[in-house]
Amino acid sequence: MYALKILKILFILFILVQTLSCSSRPKTYFGDKQVALPDSAKVKAVIAVSQGSVNEKLSAVLFAVPNENYRLELSSNTLGLSAASILWKQEGWRIVFSHNERYMEGNGDCVFIPVYGGVNIHKFSLLFFGQKINSLNCDNSKQPSNLTLEYSDNSVLAFFGKDSLKLEIKNIDKKAEWKSGVWNLNVPENYVRVTGYLK
Repeated sequence: MYALKILKILFILFILVQTLSCSSRPKTYFGDKQVALPDSAKVKAVIAVSQGSVNEKLSAVLFAVPNENYRLELSSNTLGLSAASILWKQEGWRIVFSHNERYMEGNGDCVFIPVYGGVNIHKFSLLFFGQKINSLNCDNSKQPSNLTLEYSDNSVLAFFGKDSLKLEIKNIDKKAEWKSGVWNLNVPENYVRVTGYLK
């Protein structure tokens, strides 16, 4: 009887250890199998940027209707302040940098991503869904030789020259709902429009 109780306790402990060890592992998004894109989704991620001596972590939330609409919110991981808001629609795109009261606008699939520069928004969004890509280029030409992409279970590390950007997926919610206002990005009147590379 005593031995049976010990066995039951050991079995429960084994189940608990297995559950805890499985839950602590990062979910595999960047596997070898390409997963079909959802009709819409809300993705939470963390973006770590290394540029020269500057290292910064940003919280990222992507609202996406693939190939139709994208809204990316980047905020400081420590203070929670907005760093940038990016909206892409078929009729045009807009980026608002609230921390220095600047904004950018344009048309087409080539969108300015802070730190990196111009990228194809559709290719960039695929990374948020755990899809491996060969290029971030705005056109069909080969990616510059100074860009390399390294994938792990739930993250991708992009090196471009001496700088790097790491995207770590935290959660993909394929049943998320949001208000239609997410597809509007207003610019305050006092904000200045910039057309070149913004540092």
